[in-house]
Amino acid sequence: MEKTVEKSSEKIIVLISDNKYITINELALKLEISTRAVEKSISKLKNKNIIKRIGPDKGGCWVVND
Repeated sequence: MEKTVEKSSEKIIVLISDNKYITINELALKLEISTRAVEKSISKLKNKNIIKRIGPDKGGCWVVND
């Protein structure tokens, strides 16, 4: 289970790097996982300070921290 979460997180980082305006629904479709799974991965990435959200859910964007 943990390996899939790690892989999803890595893919999310790559997809966000490619498109900072990508939505959770789009991530879920591209990764073929549920939106809930994407939300959990994003939450973990935020807690680790790897990514952050700037602005509102609609119209905001993602930033990948170095």
